[in-house]
Amino acid sequence: MSGLQDGFCVAPQSTQKIRQIASNTRQALQLPDGRIDIPRLLERFHEFGIVVDVFDKENAPVGQGVEACWVPEMSTLYIHEAVYADAVRGGTRATFTVTHELGHILLAHRRTINRMHDVRHQLFQNSEWQANTFAAEFSMPLEMIVRLNLWNPSDLAAHCGVSLQAAEIRIRKLKEPRQKK
Repeated sequence: MSGLQDGFCVAPQSTQKIRQIASNTRQALQLPDGRIDIPRLLERFHEFGIVVDVFDKENAPVGQGVEACWVPEMSTLYIHEAVYADAVRGGTRATFTVTHELGHILLAHRRTINRMHDVRHQLFQNSEWQANTFAAEFSMPLEMIVRLNLWNPSDLAAHCGVSLQAAEIRIRKLKEPRQKK
């Protein structure tokens, strides 16, 4: 799931902490610089007890329009068939979608019952912000951007196999004065 308005309150995580988790995960998976082979990454999920279930619009596990979702109680990552097809073709949207869901998995996001309604939480406690931050850090690592001088969105998108929009947002956020790098 992707909209920040849909995020739920989770344990707070800083950008720096999420960056470290993403870096450690890339190292553990022995991923090279650049484009992540998303179909191969999905194949490896079973090594960690994660089921990947590709669904069509008639068999969506949650609401309409969902591209992917992580269901921790079932250890299952559901991916819409269009996203999976995009990944197989080497498409760029699938990269961010799948790594966003990987963020939910690695950051141990679980919905809990909260009896307090309309409770506002800080951005760094928002599950969707955290998953988006993880996806950016995992698919476009800061260390790689700096080392390879990938500050042009087109260059970053081409090198990492992400959409131009994702690359533009990544560079803009890294250049924000309040962003801790």
